[in-house]
Amino acid sequence: MLKTVHIKTVSLEDNGASASWLSNNKANIKTIVDGEALAKEIEKQGNLLIKDGYQILSILPITSQKIESHSLNATFTSGVIITAAKIN
Repeated sequence: MLKTVHIKTVSLEDNGASASWLSNNKANIKTIVDGEALAKEIEKQGNLLIKDGYQILSILPITSQKIESHSLNATFTSGVIITAAKIN
């Protein structure tokens, strides 16, 4: 039996940042993923799956694109999907 878990990423802006190492432009931080928060959520969900008797098969990023002002495109990780199989 397979199980999938979707984890939606949050941006630095969503977590209260007003600037990043890349720029202080608000348009940029909307698409910069809070990697630390994502890593913690992947760890949490992975541990829950293992506790429930699943083996993690893959963790795949979901890539999205957003068009900012002046036709600038921003590609970012909008989430991840964890796929796991029940161990008998």
